[in-house]
Amino acid sequence: MPRRESRADGQPSGRAWSLSLVAGLLTVLGTPHLAAAEEDGLRFDRAVEKVTTIPGATFDLPGGFTNSTGRTLHTVYLEVQLADYLSFEEEFGNCWYEEDRDTLLVDDMTCRLDGTMRSGRSYDLDLGEVDVDNAARFEGIHYEVGVDEPPKGGRRGTGRPLGFSERGRPDRYVRPASDDSVSTRVNVDNPIDFALNEVTLRGKRGDKVKADFFFVNNGPAGTSAVFDDEEDNETAVVVDLTVPPGLTAVGVPDFCRGKERGHEDQGAPGASHYYCSQNRLDKSRNMSPGQFEHFPFVFRVDRADNRPGRIGIAESAQIDDSDPSNDSAAIKVDIAGAPAVPSASGSGSSPFPVLIGGGIAAALALGGGALWLRRRSGASRTLQEES
Repeated sequence: MPRRESRADGQPSGRAWSLSLVAGLLTVLGTPHLAAAEEDGLRFDRAVEKVTTIPGATFDLPGGFTNSTGRTLHTVYLEVQLADYLSFEEEFGNCWYEEDRDTLLVDDMTCRLDGTMRSGRSYDLDLGEVDVDNAARFEGIHYEVGVDEPPKGGRRGTGRPLGFSERGRPDRYVRPASDDSVSTRVNVDNPIDFALNEVTLRGKRGDKVKADFFFVNNGPAGTSAVFDDEEDNETAVVVDLTVPPGLTAVGVPDFCRGKERGHEDQGAPGASHYYCSQNRLDKSRNMSPGQFEHFPFVFRVDRADNRPGRIGIAESAQIDDSDPSNDSAAIKVDIAGAPAVPSASGSGSSPFPVLIGGGIAAALALGGGALWLRRRSGASRTLQEES
């Protein structure tokens, strides 16, 4: 029971009168509106907290808001943002849609809702169905509602208008008032497999040998391209490389650092170990199935020594990998008397002999190196949420 405040003359204080007035209003409106009345504004307050589903599935998306502005509203603007691997199944004629430039899926819907929305009342929305892409894993949906944010742009929908109806039980779906951001977590039971390719180096003493290493997402799920605990940290190390004995790295990517006798130096020639970061412009986006990071090295053969080196996913990388067996691969060496091998491009103009193991070699041979999958760029939320 709250402590009652009184003046020295025994009469209720001004603050106490105000509290009594609010209590009286809530009694008239009904207790289900209590949570909404505490908020002096318009608030999206009905959203499923968590959806657990599978790749390729579809689920219904309800929503709703409460008008606690103290006045009747006749126009409300709604925005719903989807993560990369979710999409709306239908469009509404009073909504505008923007597409993700990489996935070409709609990731933002802004709607103008016209009608009578009385103060202290709650209203429900039927946002239709959401499709779950086969690459989905941990996704999210974010909601906002306001009175002064018209549609930002995009193309207008062609379907029926999105409407609203007064909520019969306002207390049933209301989210806690402390929530600054209202969202739905979508957890999809979908594994992910990262892999590194095996490379074989062939040549003779004095040769310079190209070695193309690839850190690839084999899928089937996509995942956030942040592999450490700092979002957008471009120095996140994802690959450790041990140079084979008898070889010296003379061509090192600018996003790899050498380490020799405890000292680190960017692009240090002759180091025995190298640590490579992601080399992507915006790690806040997802790494889709089939996308890969490319680590091109050039080694000089100093002596005949066939002992292998090794490349592996760095221990510091925070990766949930369904198949650890391909998280590292040998850097094989075949030096003694072996002839030079043309580069994977097949142009015959490169002075560097090379042989790249695995299916990536065939892809580069067919495409002349042009099969680099596009890197995602541009700002975007990341709605990856663990349960």
